[in-house]
Amino acid sequence: MPHTIVDVSEISAGHGPHPAASPYDKRISEALGVRAFEVYQDELPAGAETVRHHHVDDRNEDVYAVIAGHGWVVVDDVPTPVRPGHFVSVDIESTRFLRAGDEGLTFIALCAEPWTRSTRLLVRYSDCRTPVPAPSCWVDGNPR
Repeated sequence: MPHTIVDVSEISAGHGPHPAASPYDKRISEALGVRAFEVYQDELPAGAETVRHHHVDDRNEDVYAVIAGHGWVVVDDVPTPVRPGHFVSVDIESTRFLRAGDEGLTFIALCAEPWTRSTRLLVRYSDCRTPVPAPSCWVDGNPR
């Protein structure tokens, strides 16, 4: 089948590989078989928080899309209210976490390393049959 559909209600929540893995993570990208970026849906109950973290070590960028409830994104200890329809990005160096309000907070997190021209070329133009790490298909920027 050329596409995959998953129902988030059928995905169990639990800790994933992300530095801020929490018991509320539903690993959507894993269920879809997506490897270029990570997608999570988190359903925080009232008052719950995600793990405080930054991405200095792994250089991943995060985007959060709030889809239900209300709460706060806390960046460098400064809380900012968020609600459905808000999209949030946070600098790699900044410490962040999300906190649910009285109704809980549901959001989608997208996480990936920034793309460069060379990583785009690897995925799009590699002569490999499936995307694999650069050393397997490329030498000095040229296909093997």
